[in-house]
Amino acid sequence: MNLLKISLIFILMQSINVEAQNLSDFKWKNRIVVLYENENNFTEVKSALEIIENNTTEISERAIRVFIYKNTVLYTTDGKATDIEKPGTLPKSYNGYVLIGKDGGIKSKSPYPFKIKQLFDLIDSMPMRRSEMKSNK
Repeated sequence: MNLLKISLIFILMQSINVEAQNLSDFKWKNRIVVLYENENNFTEVKSALEIIENNTTEISERAIRVFIYKNTVLYTTDGKATDIEKPGTLPKSYNGYVLIGKDGGIKSKSPYPFKIKQLFDLIDSMPMRRSEMKSNK
């Protein structure tokens, strides 16, 4: 039942119209994963979204927000375009995904295929996440 509640909350969070104007508006609140989509990697992005959907509890625990970057626009995971401007620190194009930490810095750039365990391991090794895990015990 808790898993169902958490999944519902995550889905609602993702479907709410994003009011942020810049990714820095998420600073200190969320980690951001940006999936880069183009005409050559649609299947990899679709696969990544399925993996994300199957791991909503772990995504939520780590305060991760996921966006898709396609044709110079950031989209929510349900395909809604946002008004969020892509920061200049992110690559214009990439055949993979980028993790932005709560501090706003790019923590990793990884090529597809999307590897959620690798992403979680990286996040869990970060000092801020370790502190979060200690305080949640």
